[in-house]
Amino acid sequence: MPLNIFLSDKLPKEKSNLIATISFNNKIAYEDDILSVGMKSIKGKNLYEVWEVQDEVKRDKYNNINIAKNKNCLFGSVLIDKKGSYEEIKLKVQKKYSDFFEISNKNNMSIVKIWHYFPELLKLYPDKKTNYSLLCEAREVIYKELYDNSNFPAATVIGIEGDKILIYFFAAACENYEVIENNRQVSSYNYPQNIFSEKPMFSRAVGFSFTDEACKKIMISGTASIKGYQSMHDSDVIKQLKEALKNYKTFAKLESNPSNICRVYLSKYQKDNYLSVIDELEICFGSNQYVLLLGDICRKELLVEIEGISDV
Repeated sequence: MPLNIFLSDKLPKEKSNLIATISFNNKIAYEDDILSVGMKSIKGKNLYEVWEVQDEVKRDKYNNINIAKNKNCLFGSVLIDKKGSYEEIKLKVQKKYSDFFEISNKNNMSIVKIWHYFPELLKLYPDKKTNYSLLCEAREVIYKELYDNSNFPAATVIGIEGDKILIYFFAAACENYEVIENNRQVSSYNYPQNIFSEKPMFSRAVGFSFTDEACKKIMISGTASIKGYQSMHDSDVIKQLKEALKNYKTFAKLESNPSNICRVYLSKYQKDNYLSVIDELEICFGSNQYVLLLGDICRKELLVEIEGISDV
């Protein structure tokens, strides 16, 4: 298996073959080859998401982007100070996006998914735009340069606390690369302007297989309680969770599938309901296949979001 991802409350003793180790705690940092994402598991355990590959990983740095790679995989991450005007921060994000694709192309790999953790995600600027708007606009500039189709990477965007923006990406040497949309939903880049004035340019999921490997994986973008393009089940977190799970299940089988690893993001305003959410998740996933985190979601009425990776 060229890439094995699992959750653990302990770090593996052998670390030379770890392409990424993600720590769920309140820090936003990259230290000792561990990426901390600024969100702690609600369930109380100090959990790690471990990305294990078959051979030794080489580490490098380019324009402040931390890079880990082997022959099949590349993982890069960067922290950006959230200082400056809307346009200044947007330019910083654009430059890092451009760097991500430069790094991937130099290594003959394709970006499969990009994660974004952004402070004050829904903060309103005087022109009614938000930091989610900023991110979408920055991404659109780069994608219009790079793509003449809609084969965009998958994506997750979540609001966090703090003053640093964290963006990281995964790229692979792909034998096959397939963008997959959800027939329950309008593609995000085709949303009407009354939902978002800017285009959220990402694919709902990307399926891929590594060069010279038969196994196939799928990386699933953050999905919420959206049907068509409308938010569903206003103010009811459990109904929203069930709707989000319907969307997730269009991409990945949940029953008897130990390869399925999920992150579930719960709105910080729903913290008091976390036990009910856990009850539902335990039925779907089992204890060792998901981590539950608190974060802001791209629409204020959405209360929960799910993303993940699975074998196909």
